Amino acid sequence: MNKLLVLGALSLGLIITGCSTNSTPLPPASGPAGPQGKVGQTGQQGDTGQQGMMGQTGEMGQHGEMGQTGDRGRTGYTGDTGQTGQTGNVGQTGRTGDAGAQGQAAPCPAGEHRYTSPDTGRVSCVTN
Repeated sequence: MNKLLVLGALSLGLIITGCSTNSTPLPPASGPAGPQGKVGQTGQQGDTGQQGMMGQTGEMGQHGEMGQTGDRGRTGYTGDTGQTGQTGNVGQTGRTGDAGAQGQAAPCPAGEHRYTSPDTGRVSCVTN
C-alpha cells in the first residue's frame, strides 16, 4: 500500500511539472534584415463586360370590329274574324215513360230480418 502511495505521488508530481514547463524552444538569434525586394509590375486592367440584352416587347393585338345591329322583325297580320254560327232548331219534348212495376224485395240471409228506416224509408237486413 505504501508503494502505491509513493508511486501515485511521484506520478502526480511528474504530471504537474510536465504541464508547467515551457516546451517551446527559443528562436535562434536572427541576423540583420535583408534588403527590401523590388515592387512588382502593375497588372493590366481587364476589359469592361458587355451589357446584357433586353428582351423585345411584343406588339399589341388589334381590336375586333363591332358587329352589325340585326333587322327589326315585322309585325304579324291580324287574323280574320270568324263567322257567327247558325242557330239550331229546338227539338221536340219527349214523352214521359210508363212507371215500372215494384219488384219484391230479396230475402234476408239466415239470422237476419228485414228493417225499414222510418226517416228514409229504406229497407235493409239487420241481425236478429
